[in-house]
Amino acid sequence: MSSGSDTSHPEFKRSGSQAYKGFAQTAVLPADPEVTHTDPGTPMGDLMRRFWQPVCLSEELTDVPRAIRIMGEDLVAFRDKSGQVGVLHRQCRHRGASLEYGIIQETGIRCCYHGFHWNVDGTLLNVPGEPDAGKRMSTQVGQGAYPAFERFGLVFAYMGDFDEMPKFPEWEFFHTYDDLEFASYTNIYPCNWLQVFDNIPDQMHTSQLHSPTMRVISDDEDGNYPTTAFNPVFAQVPVMEYASVRDDTAMVFSAGRRVGKDRVWVRLNDVILPNLTLHPHVAEEGREVRHFHRVYMARWYVPIDDENSIVFGIRMFGESIDPFHTGDKSRCGYNRTDFLDGQTGERPRDIAQRMPGDWDVVTSQRSIARHAMENPTKEDVGVYMNRNNLRQAVRGENPHMAQSAIHARANADQHNNVYTNNTVLDIPVQDGRDDDELVREVCKKVLEIAVAGDAYEGAERDTFIHNALRDYEQSFANAAAAV
Repeated sequence: MSSGSDTSHPEFKRSGSQAYKGFAQTAVLPADPEVTHTDPGTPMGDLMRRFWQPVCLSEELTDVPRAIRIMGEDLVAFRDKSGQVGVLHRQCRHRGASLEYGIIQETGIRCCYHGFHWNVDGTLLNVPGEPDAGKRMSTQVGQGAYPAFERFGLVFAYMGDFDEMPKFPEWEFFHTYDDLEFASYTNIYPCNWLQVFDNIPDQMHTSQLHSPTMRVISDDEDGNYPTTAFNPVFAQVPVMEYASVRDDTAMVFSAGRRVGKDRVWVRLNDVILPNLTLHPHVAEEGREVRHFHRVYMARWYVPIDDENSIVFGIRMFGESIDPFHTGDKSRCGYNRTDFLDGQTGERPRDIAQRMPGDWDVVTSQRSIARHAMENPTKEDVGVYMNRNNLRQAVRGENPHMAQSAIHARANADQHNNVYTNNTVLDIPVQDGRDDDELVREVCKKVLEIAVAGDAYEGAERDTFIHNALRDYEQSFANAAAAV
């Protein structure tokens, strides 16, 4: 019997107390259903159903219905010949045939099996063979249906209680620049929605996973810059700051980087409950002064079921948002996007292993990541802050997530403000001061100014924020001149 020592195999000496612990670590702990499960009747599923969710791309609506699965529900989406969008339960309420094989009509859809004709709102319009053409039955039987419409190339549906349906939120990032153009896309993930969502407040990964050095260099290396990496400035480990904002209905993380000796680049991202993230331009390098450069991409993380999910994205194009001229509309669409390789599972495995991307690492965390098995560091603050906000929301512990409160601005026809931006300021290194502390101060100040802008609306808000950032930047020049 072994004594537990490694004297019988000296080539396998333990290098520390945690060495060769495989046998002791075989248990796989349960998943975290409170924030990962979204089927009907689950707490997180109920929360998500209180918001308009994208369910498919407009380009997926053709002359035949599109079978989709959203939050564990089997549905069909279609555009009838009059232009109305329908999102209906997939099984016909007559005998259960799939409306995936339904025939799209001028108004609504007709089941191919027995000809039951349903309107986009689920109302029964006609029953062949019935003496009254189904008039009596239409008062008793309806096909499950959800309100739906198209915008920015996406189909949005409201899958909650119809009597509590809010207006669609007019996010201010839809209106930031006069020359904005939009394109939509999806990325399909064979894993739980939350680990894809978690990948955004986990911003340490941008300096690691998306570093040009995070790849296997083979003998036939061609020397090209890796297509899974952001520009080299991103590879610099940022100074991170995290803040829960808007009454814990969202969080913002700030990534600050010193660019040369004279500039500080601050990148702010919104992570908004229950499943929306906003992103400033990823081509920024911080080499030119820039004040409050706005959202270039919005992403919703929508469950298909507990072990599959879809990222629905809107990309913004135009000179104002893309002065770097890196956008490519032609690369946006179903399961493809234009900003980094490694966003889908379409690449060959050997390429993915040598140059891993977001899709590869996120899906590798199991079909549902096990939160109880994680060992967080200080740079995981954003992930846990966001999860805590989600838990408060699903438990009903945050009154600001109540239906009347969270949708108040939308229902009052007001824009919902956000803080996402790239800001680059002329702030030089200061003698005798720790530069990380200085960069951290700048991160906090940029967010403070953005939040203070909520006292204003529209163009006045942008003017206030731009002027406040310029004044803050000038204060460093004034201080240097006074020395």
